[in-house]
Amino acid sequence: MLDKLTKQRETNKKRKGRGGGSGLGKTSGRGHKGQKSRSGVAVTTFEGGQMPIYRKTPKRGFNSLKKQNPTSFTIPLNNFNSIEEDSVINHDFLVTKGFLKKKDLKKSIKIIDSVSFKKKLQFKDFKFTDGAKKRIESLGGSTQ
Repeated sequence: MLDKLTKQRETNKKRKGRGGGSGLGKTSGRGHKGQKSRSGVAVTTFEGGQMPIYRKTPKRGFNSLKKQNPTSFTIPLNNFNSIEEDSVINHDFLVTKGFLKKKDLKKSIKIIDSVSFKKKLQFKDFKFTDGAKKRIESLGGSTQ
């Protein structure tokens, strides 16, 4: 029966604070004084003296406070087909027709291309995609 007993797993853990003879008595391996010698203290971003990762990684990008996000119209040019020819289209016109709300007047607006657009119109104070600009000008309209 005794020959069938297996050996217990040994631990290498030293028992801290159990006298000078244990090798980890008195200060229990914490050294003398200082923040790290106290209980309940962890220096969160301290990485043992090496350069911390948050200081190593470069800062990226710049977010301007003045930046305006353009309202990219998902109202393509074909939605202007219901408007009479030779009309001048500006921000106020879009508000009266219900395409825009008054609060959106501060934002810049981009007009995007549409294949079914076939009217001669004059647009003022907008941004255009290249295709939209070509289509408007090919039909005799203007983009100012």
